[in-house]
Amino acid sequence: MSLLPLVLRDMLRPLRMLENQMRLTDELIYPTIYRINRPRYATDYDEDLVRGDSVIQDKEKFQLKLDVQNFKPEEISVKTLNGNAIQIEAKHEEKHDDDKGYISRELVRRFILPKGHDLKSVVSSLSPDGVLTITAPRKVEELEEKVIPITHEDSEKGKSNEPK
Repeated sequence: MSLLPLVLRDMLRPLRMLENQMRLTDELIYPTIYRINRPRYATDYDEDLVRGDSVIQDKEKFQLKLDVQNFKPEEISVKTLNGNAIQIEAKHEEKHDDDKGYISRELVRRFILPKGHDLKSVVSSLSPDGVLTITAPRKVEELEEKVIPITHEDSEKGKSNEPK
């Protein structure tokens, strides 16, 4: 699931160019109707997935970068969920004093971490230009030394004798 935005971005680029032309034509031919009853094109639904967010996975870490510039830092939360998932939530509401306007934005994203990443060591940071970066380092596997007992088989009887 975490690689889906990368795949969609490349697959849908030609389709998006065609649909942008269709939108422009619709707006020119039917300007009033277009604003009232705007058609939904296929790329409208996946636009959030491919609008500049990135997923980076290398030998040392799994990293997400999300554009959250429309939210204040206190409106954003990052949580780890049961298993191996990260959830990003942001909510912004704004009422104007004259009661003629209301703005509401909400963002909820869930990402599944690949196996081998440490969910307990996830860190997040917000840049001044509104890019949220979430990093999950790979787990460092420390191998414990373990003595493995050797069983001795008696060649005469085919029995195995446990070591003492």
